[in-house]
Amino acid sequence: MNIGRAYAFATDHHLRPWSRLFLVHPEACVVHLDAQRLTIRFGRWSLTTPIANLATVDITGPYTWWKVAGPAHLSPSDRGVTFATTSRAGVCIAFHEPVASIEPFGALRHPNVTVTVADPPRFATDVRSAIASRGPTHEVDDPYRARQGTYRAAVHGVRRWSRRTDSIRHTQRGVDHIEPPARLAPAADLQRFEDGTGPAYHRRYRIRIDHPDHDAAATMAILHADFNALANQQLGPITKVDGAFGSMRPGDRYVVALAGAWSGPVQVLDVDEQRFRFVTLDGHLEAGIIDFSTADTATGITFTIESWATSGGPFSRFLYDVVGVARALQAEMWVEACETVTTLAAGVQTGPVEVITEREGINRA
Repeated sequence: MNIGRAYAFATDHHLRPWSRLFLVHPEACVVHLDAQRLTIRFGRWSLTTPIANLATVDITGPYTWWKVAGPAHLSPSDRGVTFATTSRAGVCIAFHEPVASIEPFGALRHPNVTVTVADPPRFATDVRSAIASRGPTHEVDDPYRARQGTYRAAVHGVRRWSRRTDSIRHTQRGVDHIEPPARLAPAADLQRFEDGTGPAYHRRYRIRIDHPDHDAAATMAILHADFNALANQQLGPITKVDGAFGSMRPGDRYVVALAGAWSGPVQVLDVDEQRFRFVTLDGHLEAGIIDFSTADTATGITFTIESWATSGGPFSRFLYDVVGVARALQAEMWVEACETVTTLAAGVQTGPVEVITEREGINRA
């Protein structure tokens, strides 16, 4: 447990409406555990404590749904706090010293916390291992804190996109059919291309970088280690919510947290030294697949972001295809990401960012 790991919360379609009512997005909730501390982010609530303060760990549940649905819950019997997204099962961690969490002033402290992570046995085993290793007790900053973009940044992002001229070369065209690079089998919380509504979109963003200090594989290794490195932290910061820190593996999950009543949860499908591919999850504005890739050229490298997607639902379709605000915000976010990769590769941008937008002419059900 030297680097640390993120653990996703379980998803439960029966409790999801109650969670959303209290601005808790299950796919964006996360537990972080490393050699130094335990950190929990659950909507507007959070809890953090050193590993040395963890005492015991037990798998608990099932729970009565109305005792756990919605916001963080306080136990009237022992003042324990519960962060729950399902009534099936969770992990209860007892503390040596009570910890503040549920109210902002720190007057109320909790002797234990219960979290309904997606894989309780694995999380419980990892917590026990962390307790046995007894990490340092000094206070440290939390570099993995969950964040969300601001409305101000979103407004400025749409405005920047509308004013881009020389910095991009944008080609738009209609096509008869858009086919994603892979068709995925149905799964519990995957939001597949064919699950979406409205017309399909294929979009590609590409930047050419000359004389970089890092080749294509080395540049991609930076993103494997920290995908958030390419994000505008005010517009759409990226938080890893499942998987080990410092690497990227199939099955890892991230959330791109734009401002608003939505989030952008994705899961890694596959990874190699010059590419990785995501599929969208429940709660994403889109349903589809997105690729990130690098390639070596005679004078440097190229970086490409390419997506094949439909709208995640009627509201998403209205924002993306009808009004176009979400489409503009997404375009600005990924163009800025391309420009940031130029800095990460320590090279020089050659020419504008090339953007291609293809819209399928046939509306889907």
